[in-house]
Amino acid sequence: MGTLIQFKNVSKRYSSHLVLDNLNFEIEDKDIFGIIGLSGSGKTTILNTLIGFIKSNGGQIIYGSSDISKDKRRIEQIVGFATQSCSFYNKLTVEENLHYFGKLYNMNRAETIKRIDELLPLVELESSKKVLAKNLSTGMSRRLDIACAMIHHPKVLILDEPTEDLDPVLRREILKLIRKINTEEGTTIIITSHLLNEIEAICTKIAILHKGKIIRSGTPNELKDMYTKNQEIHLRTSPGRYDPIINYLKKTTDITDIMNQGNKMVIYTKDAEKVLQDLLNVLAKNNEKLIDIDVNRPSLEEVFTFFTRQK
Repeated sequence: MGTLIQFKNVSKRYSSHLVLDNLNFEIEDKDIFGIIGLSGSGKTTILNTLIGFIKSNGGQIIYGSSDISKDKRRIEQIVGFATQSCSFYNKLTVEENLHYFGKLYNMNRAETIKRIDELLPLVELESSKKVLAKNLSTGMSRRLDIACAMIHHPKVLILDEPTEDLDPVLRREILKLIRKINTEEGTTIIITSHLLNEIEAICTKIAILHKGKIIRSGTPNELKDMYTKNQEIHLRTSPGRYDPIINYLKKTTDITDIMNQGNKMVIYTKDAEKVLQDLLNVLAKNNEKLIDIDVNRPSLEEVFTFFTRQK
Protein backbone atom coordinates (compact mmCIF):
# COMPACT_ATOMS: atom_id res chain seq x y z
CA MET A 1 0.00 0.00 0.00
CA GLY A 2 2.77 2.48 0.90
CA THR A 3 2.97 5.57 3.07
CA LEU A 4 0.27 8.17 2.41
CA ILE A 5 0.82 10.74 5.19
CA GLN A 6 3.94 11.54 7.22
CA PHE A 7 4.22 13.78 10.24
CA LYS A 8 7.82 15.02 10.44
CA ASN A 9 8.89 16.84 13.61
CA VAL A 10 5.49 18.52 13.95
CA SER A 11 5.16 20.74 17.02
CA LYS A 12 2.39 22.94 18.35
CA ARG A 13 2.66 25.34 21.27
CA TYR A 14 0.06 27.58 22.87
CA SER A 15 2.00 30.26 24.72
CA SER A 16 4.18 28.29 27.16
CA HIS A 17 2.18 25.06 26.80
CA LEU A 18 3.72 22.51 24.40
CA VAL A 19 0.83 20.39 23.04
CA LEU A 20 2.60 18.49 20.25
CA ASP A 21 6.29 17.77 20.74
CA ASN A 22 8.17 16.92 17.52
CA LEU A 23 5.69 14.29 16.35
CA ASN A 24 6.97 11.69 13.90
CA PHE A 25 4.67 8.98 12.54
CA GLU A 26 3.33 7.59 9.28
CA ILE A 27 -0.11 6.58 8.02
CA GLU A 28 -0.29 4.07 5.19
CA ASP A 29 -2.71 4.20 2.29
CA LYS A 30 -6.06 2.51 3.15
CA ASP A 31 -5.22 2.23 6.86
CA ILE A 32 -7.83 2.68 9.55
CA PHE A 33 -5.47 4.58 11.81
CA GLY A 34 -6.43 5.12 15.45
CA ILE A 35 -5.01 7.81 17.72
CA ILE A 36 -5.56 7.21 21.43
CA GLY A 37 -4.52 9.23 24.44
CA LEU A 38 -5.65 10.66 27.76
CA SER A 39 -7.94 13.70 27.76
CA GLY A 40 -5.90 16.76 26.85
CA SER A 41 -3.09 14.73 25.28
CA GLY A 42 -3.41 16.52 21.93
CA LYS A 43 -5.50 14.11 19.82
CA THR A 44 -7.83 16.80 18.43
CA THR A 45 -4.87 19.14 17.93
CA ILE A 46 -3.27 16.56 15.63
CA LEU A 47 -6.45 16.41 13.56
CA ASN A 48 -6.84 20.20 13.43
CA THR A 49 -3.21 20.53 12.37
CA LEU A 50 -3.69 17.96 9.60
CA ILE A 51 -6.75 19.72 8.15
CA GLY A 52 -5.06 23.12 8.35
CA PHE A 53 -7.48 24.51 10.93
CA ILE A 54 -4.53 25.41 13.13
CA LYS A 55 -0.92 26.00 12.11
CA SER A 56 1.94 24.08 13.62
CA ASN A 57 4.94 25.86 15.08
CA GLY A 58 7.33 23.61 13.20
CA GLY A 59 7.71 20.48 11.12
CA GLN A 60 6.06 19.12 7.99
CA ILE A 61 2.98 17.11 7.09
CA ILE A 62 3.79 15.20 3.92
CA TYR A 63 1.04 13.84 1.67
CA GLY A 64 2.54 11.65 -1.03
CA SER A 65 5.71 13.62 -1.70
CA SER A 66 4.60 17.20 -0.98
CA ASP A 67 4.26 19.25 2.20
CA ILE A 68 0.56 20.07 2.61
CA SER A 69 0.84 21.80 5.98
CA LYS A 70 0.79 25.24 4.32
CA ASP A 71 -1.51 24.35 1.38
CA LYS A 72 -5.07 24.66 2.69
CA ARG A 73 -6.61 24.30 -0.77
CA ARG A 74 -4.83 20.98 -1.30
CA ILE A 75 -5.93 19.78 2.14
CA GLU A 76 -9.57 20.54 1.34
CA GLN A 77 -9.34 18.42 -1.81
CA ILE A 78 -7.96 15.30 -0.15
CA VAL A 79 -9.45 15.38 3.37
CA GLY A 80 -12.97 15.02 4.76
CA PHE A 81 -13.56 15.82 8.46
CA ALA A 82 -16.50 14.81 10.65
CA THR A 83 -16.34 16.46 14.08
CA GLN A 84 -17.83 15.42 17.41
CA SER A 85 -20.75 17.81 16.81
CA CYS A 86 -22.85 17.69 13.64
CA SER A 87 -21.90 20.20 10.93
CA PHE A 88 -24.96 19.92 8.69
CA TYR A 89 -27.94 22.30 8.62
CA ASN A 90 -31.10 21.26 10.47
CA LYS A 91 -33.50 23.19 8.23
CA LEU A 92 -32.24 21.46 5.07
CA THR A 93 -33.16 17.94 3.98
CA VAL A 94 -30.57 15.18 3.76
CA GLU A 95 -30.33 15.69 0.01
CA GLU A 96 -30.16 19.49 0.29
CA ASN A 97 -27.35 19.25 2.83
CA LEU A 98 -25.31 17.10 0.47
CA HIS A 99 -25.91 19.53 -2.41
CA TYR A 100 -24.83 22.40 -0.17
CA PHE A 101 -21.60 20.68 0.85
CA GLY A 102 -20.97 19.82 -2.78
CA LYS A 103 -21.07 23.54 -3.59
CA LEU A 104 -18.63 24.26 -0.75
CA TYR A 105 -16.18 21.91 -2.48
CA ASN A 106 -16.78 23.60 -5.86
CA MET A 107 -18.41 20.52 -7.36
CA ASN A 108 -20.72 21.08 -10.32
CA ARG A 109 -24.35 19.96 -10.14
CA ALA A 110 -23.90 16.85 -12.29
CA GLU A 111 -21.00 15.44 -10.28
CA THR A 112 -22.76 16.30 -7.01
CA ILE A 113 -25.89 14.39 -8.07
CA LYS A 114 -23.76 11.41 -9.12
CA ARG A 115 -21.92 11.46 -5.81
CA ILE A 116 -25.16 11.75 -3.80
CA ASP A 117 -26.49 8.68 -5.63
CA GLU A 118 -23.35 6.82 -4.49
CA LEU A 119 -23.37 8.08 -0.90
CA LEU A 120 -27.02 7.63 0.10
CA PRO A 121 -26.97 3.82 -0.21
CA LEU A 122 -23.50 3.68 1.35
CA VAL A 123 -24.69 5.45 4.51
CA GLU A 124 -28.16 3.88 4.33
CA LEU A 125 -30.08 7.15 3.98
CA GLU A 126 -31.75 6.54 0.60
CA SER A 127 -35.26 6.45 2.06
CA SER A 128 -34.59 9.60 4.11
CA LYS A 129 -33.18 11.93 1.46
CA LYS A 130 -36.25 14.24 1.61
CA VAL A 131 -36.34 14.30 5.43
CA LEU A 132 -35.34 17.49 7.24
CA ALA A 133 -32.07 16.96 9.09
CA LYS A 134 -33.63 18.13 12.36
CA ASN A 135 -36.04 15.16 12.20
CA LEU A 136 -33.36 12.50 11.85
CA SER A 137 -32.58 10.02 14.61
CA THR A 138 -29.22 10.21 16.39
CA GLY A 139 -27.72 7.42 14.33
CA MET A 140 -29.02 8.85 11.05
CA SER A 141 -27.64 12.28 11.98
CA ARG A 142 -24.20 10.79 12.53
CA ARG A 143 -24.36 9.01 9.16
CA LEU A 144 -25.40 12.25 7.42
CA ASP A 145 -22.49 14.07 9.00
CA ILE A 146 -20.09 11.45 7.64
CA ALA A 147 -21.76 11.65 4.20
CA CYS A 148 -21.30 15.45 4.13
CA ALA A 149 -17.60 14.96 4.89
CA MET A 150 -17.34 12.51 1.99
CA ILE A 151 -19.27 14.39 -0.69
CA HIS A 152 -16.06 15.36 -2.57
CA HIS A 153 -14.72 11.79 -2.49
CA PRO A 154 -11.79 12.53 -0.15
CA LYS A 155 -8.75 10.29 -0.08
CA VAL A 156 -8.62 10.66 3.73
CA LEU A 157 -11.58 10.72 6.14
CA ILE A 158 -10.97 12.07 9.64
CA LEU A 159 -13.39 11.07 12.39
CA ASP A 160 -13.10 12.71 15.81
CA GLU A 161 -14.87 10.53 18.41
CA PRO A 162 -17.46 9.24 15.87
CA THR A 163 -19.31 7.06 18.40
CA GLU A 164 -19.38 9.66 21.19
CA ASP A 165 -22.72 9.67 23.09
CA LEU A 166 -24.18 6.77 21.07
CA ASP A 167 -25.75 3.69 22.62
CA PRO A 168 -24.09 0.28 22.01
CA VAL A 169 -26.35 -0.60 19.06
CA LEU A 170 -25.70 2.70 17.27
CA ARG A 171 -21.98 2.44 17.99
CA ARG A 172 -21.88 -0.93 16.24
CA GLU A 173 -23.73 0.54 13.24
CA ILE A 174 -21.25 3.42 12.91
CA LEU A 175 -18.26 1.06 13.22
CA LYS A 176 -19.79 -1.13 10.50
CA LEU A 177 -20.15 1.96 8.29
CA ILE A 178 -16.52 2.97 8.90
CA ARG A 179 -15.32 -0.47 7.77
CA LYS A 180 -17.60 -0.24 4.74
CA ILE A 181 -16.19 3.15 3.74
CA ASN A 182 -12.66 1.83 4.11
CA THR A 183 -13.22 -1.30 2.02
CA GLU A 184 -15.74 -0.12 -0.59
CA GLU A 185 -14.43 3.42 -1.14
CA GLY A 186 -10.77 2.62 -0.48
CA THR A 187 -10.66 5.58 1.91
CA THR A 188 -7.87 6.00 4.43
CA ILE A 189 -9.48 6.72 7.80
CA ILE A 190 -8.00 8.48 10.81
CA ILE A 191 -10.05 8.07 13.97
CA THR A 192 -9.79 9.21 17.59
CA SER A 193 -11.76 7.66 20.41
CA HIS A 194 -11.55 7.04 24.13
CA LEU A 195 -13.42 3.73 23.64
CA LEU A 196 -10.36 1.53 23.34
CA ASN A 197 -12.26 -1.70 22.71
CA GLU A 198 -13.70 -0.10 19.57
CA ILE A 199 -10.30 1.19 18.42
CA GLU A 200 -8.85 -2.28 18.92
CA ALA A 201 -11.67 -3.91 16.95
CA ILE A 202 -11.62 -1.59 13.95
CA CYS A 203 -8.12 -0.13 13.48
CA THR A 204 -5.34 -1.62 11.39
CA LYS A 205 -2.76 0.64 13.09
CA ILE A 206 -2.84 2.53 16.39
CA ALA A 207 -0.69 5.33 17.82
CA ILE A 208 -0.54 6.07 21.54
CA LEU A 209 -0.22 9.82 22.18
CA HIS A 210 1.03 10.86 25.59
CA LYS A 211 2.28 14.24 26.77
CA GLY A 212 2.52 15.50 23.21
CA LYS A 213 4.52 12.55 21.87
CA ILE A 214 3.71 9.32 20.05
CA ILE A 215 5.15 6.85 22.55
CA ARG A 216 4.15 3.65 20.74
CA SER A 217 2.57 2.77 17.39
CA GLY A 218 1.80 -0.36 15.41
CA THR A 219 -0.90 -2.91 14.77
CA PRO A 220 -2.96 -4.01 17.80
CA ASN A 221 -0.94 -7.23 18.02
CA GLU A 222 2.37 -5.38 17.67
CA LEU A 223 1.43 -3.09 20.55
CA LYS A 224 0.50 -6.10 22.65
CA ASP A 225 3.84 -7.75 21.87
CA MET A 226 5.63 -4.58 23.03
CA TYR A 227 3.81 -4.99 26.34
CA THR A 228 4.07 -8.78 26.71
CA LYS A 229 4.10 -11.90 24.56
CA ASN A 230 2.03 -13.69 27.20
CA GLN A 231 -1.44 -15.05 26.69
CA GLU A 232 -4.08 -14.76 29.40
CA ILE A 233 -6.20 -17.67 30.60
CA HIS A 234 -9.31 -16.55 32.48
CA LEU A 235 -10.87 -19.40 34.45
CA ARG A 236 -13.94 -19.85 36.63
CA THR A 237 -14.70 -23.09 38.48
CA SER A 238 -17.03 -24.37 41.18
CA PRO A 239 -16.74 -24.32 44.13
CA GLY A 240 -13.82 -22.01 43.27
CA ARG A 241 -11.09 -23.06 45.70
CA TYR A 242 -8.29 -21.50 43.68
CA ASP A 243 -5.39 -21.42 46.17
CA PRO A 244 -4.49 -25.17 45.93
CA ILE A 245 -4.67 -24.94 42.13
CA ILE A 246 -2.43 -21.86 42.11
CA ASN A 247 0.12 -23.53 44.41
CA TYR A 248 0.31 -26.50 42.07
CA LEU A 249 0.54 -24.49 38.86
CA LYS A 250 3.26 -22.21 40.21
CA LYS A 251 5.61 -25.18 40.09
CA THR A 252 5.58 -25.17 36.27
CA THR A 253 7.95 -22.86 34.37
CA ASP A 254 5.35 -22.25 31.64
CA ILE A 255 3.51 -19.73 33.84
CA THR A 256 4.88 -16.21 34.22
CA ASP A 257 2.19 -14.99 36.63
CA ILE A 258 -1.04 -16.21 38.19
CA MET A 259 -3.69 -14.36 40.21
CA ASN A 260 -6.69 -15.25 42.32
CA GLN A 261 -9.25 -12.50 41.64
CA GLY A 262 -11.90 -13.98 43.93
CA ASN A 263 -14.52 -14.91 41.37
CA LYS A 264 -11.96 -16.16 38.82
CA MET A 265 -8.33 -17.09 38.28
CA VAL A 266 -6.10 -15.38 35.70
CA ILE A 267 -2.99 -17.12 34.36
CA TYR A 268 -0.30 -15.47 32.23
CA THR A 269 1.74 -17.81 30.03
CA LYS A 270 3.62 -18.04 26.75
CA ASP A 271 2.37 -21.60 26.17
CA ALA A 272 -1.37 -21.63 26.81
CA GLU A 273 -1.88 -25.05 25.20
CA LYS A 274 0.48 -26.86 27.60
CA VAL A 275 -0.84 -24.98 30.64
CA LEU A 276 -4.42 -25.90 29.72
CA GLN A 277 -3.48 -29.59 29.70
CA ASP A 278 -1.93 -29.30 33.19
CA LEU A 279 -4.89 -27.21 34.34
CA LEU A 280 -7.53 -29.78 33.40
CA ASN A 281 -5.63 -32.46 35.32
CA VAL A 282 -5.30 -30.37 38.48
CA LEU A 283 -8.99 -29.38 38.34
CA ALA A 284 -10.01 -33.03 38.29
CA LYS A 285 -7.71 -33.86 41.22
CA ASN A 286 -9.20 -30.98 43.27
CA ASN A 287 -12.85 -31.81 42.41
CA GLU A 288 -13.33 -28.45 40.72
CA LYS A 289 -16.01 -28.16 38.05
CA LEU A 290 -15.09 -26.00 35.07
CA ILE A 291 -17.68 -23.23 34.53
CA ASP A 292 -15.96 -20.89 32.09
CA ILE A 293 -12.57 -20.57 30.42
CA ASP A 294 -11.23 -18.02 27.97
CA VAL A 295 -7.80 -17.59 26.37
CA ASN A 296 -6.86 -14.08 25.23
CA ARG A 297 -4.08 -11.63 24.57
CA PRO A 298 -3.98 -8.57 26.85
CA SER A 299 -6.56 -5.92 25.95
CA LEU A 300 -5.59 -2.62 24.34
CA GLU A 301 -6.76 -0.94 27.54
CA GLU A 302 -4.15 -2.89 29.54
CA VAL A 303 -1.45 -1.99 27.02
CA PHE A 304 -2.46 1.69 26.99
CA THR A 305 -2.54 1.89 30.80
CA PHE A 306 0.89 0.27 31.08
CA PHE A 307 2.67 2.55 28.59
CA THR A 308 1.06 5.81 29.74
CA ARG A 309 1.97 5.04 33.36
CA GLN A 310 5.61 4.50 32.41
CA LYS A 311 6.06 8.06 31.15
